[in-house]
Amino acid sequence: MKAVIQRVKKASVSVENKLINQINEGICVLIGFEKEDTEEKLKKMAKKIANLRIFGDRFEKNVIDINGEVLLIPNFTIPAITKKGTRPNFQNSMSPESAKEFYAKMIEELNRYTPTKEGVFAAHMEVEILNDGPVTLILEV
Repeated sequence: MKAVIQRVKKASVSVENKLINQINEGICVLIGFEKEDTEEKLKKMAKKIANLRIFGDRFEKNVIDINGEVLLIPNFTIPAITKKGTRPNFQNSMSPESAKEFYAKMIEELNRYTPTKEGVFAAHMEVEILNDGPVTLILEV
């Protein structure tokens, strides 16, 4: 499981020019699930995202501390293998059926910590991000 985390002033997701969800200050998470992922890894990732200290002058606060939100965007391209050639290889990506279940579970798990809004699984989405900092991290569990 891999996630690209961005601290944002605001972020939104649209499908076919229709606004689906938006957040103000918080974290935009692009998440990709891999074949070897487990529910234990999912819970560990959710806890790490919610408790990641990337806010405040000295990175002393997390999204919970600032009463922020999470915008969780499913992204099957995140686990791509890019070491050889110029075309991404998606052999490590979880099957769409399993990934959809994991995505729903990740939303549920993150909501235990902080308000989490979602994108649309398997849709062509337009994600607008106003990155704050910029602060961008890659997490793997």
